[in-house]
Amino acid sequence: MDDEGRVLGVVSPKDLLTRESEHSFLKFRPKLRRKVQGTSAGELISRPAVTVEQDAGVTEAARLMEDHRVHRLPVVDDEARLVGIVGRSDLLRGFLRTDTELNEEVRTGVLLRSMSLDPNTVSVVMHNGVVTVGGEVERTSMIPVIVALIRRLDGVVDVPERLTAGLDDGHLPIEEPVGTGVLDSLKRRA
Repeated sequence: MDDEGRVLGVVSPKDLLTRESEHSFLKFRPKLRRKVQGTSAGELISRPAVTVEQDAGVTEAARLMEDHRVHRLPVVDDEARLVGIVGRSDLLRGFLRTDTELNEEVRTGVLLRSMSLDPNTVSVVMHNGVVTVGGEVERTSMIPVIVALIRRLDGVVDVPERLTAGLDDGHLPIEEPVGTGVLDSLKRRA
């Protein structure tokens, strides 16, 4: 960092490994020679530092890490001063949820709210992000919808399903909805 706390660069594991390895092509790459012969952080750092603003979202930080192939990002304020460091594990933490939290989200969010099912009629078993659902639902067409909604939840790894249905509606034709809106009634009059 400079005297005002602004990030100048970062010493990465790659920088340290470069310093420790032997390179016969140093005479052709002055920047690499500086790193290999460097004895201070200032001589080893990769410049400019890839940083993320403190107001940036998780997606932006993850994209920066992926694009620049780094494992940690300095977090800076509006004046580019260092306020912290974010690592890959920090970004993942937001997606990791306990089995108890996932169970509640599946029962309340998916089964009750989205599918209008009594959560007590479906068995929901969690283990390390694997959500196994079983029991009987009204129609077979509901099964892939339930599985898809559960898969979309953050922290879900897999959704083995053991669901059956009281009515096999897979063979029924899909009918176009009959227009019943105001515009449809006006069209019929014309």
